[in-house]
Amino acid sequence: MFDFFVEGGWGMWPILVFGMVTVGAGLQFARRPEPGKLGFIAAMGLTTLVATIHATWIDLGAVFSYLSDPAKVPDGELARVLVVGLKESTRPGSLGGLLLAIACLLSAVGVLRAGRAPADGVARRGEPRDAHS
Repeated sequence: MFDFFVEGGWGMWPILVFGMVTVGAGLQFARRPEPGKLGFIAAMGLTTLVATIHATWIDLGAVFSYLSDPAKVPDGELARVLVVGLKESTRPGSLGGLLLAIACLLSAVGVLRAGRAPADGVARRGEPRDAHS
């Protein structure tokens, strides 16, 4: 796991921080669904997505910059170095995608729970909580 993180480069840190904040907000929303929290979750999800795309582009730029110097990569090794570099450039997308998927799942649970809650927040004895019960 450590190698996976290192291969992604320094851009993995903002993805991890923003993604964990997004997952934490999704978890809170799943526990206590309050519609006002969705805007924050969406904004942090977008921030995580932008950080993921940015880190991926930085990684790709580093790979192409390295490959463009014939002193660093002989022609015979060009293909292998390119493939390894492209593999490492997928790391930010993998981490960001995982964290965003978890946050979306937690948010979906919160939306489901919010739809099942009584309108006034009080369940009455003998009455179903909503029309779907």
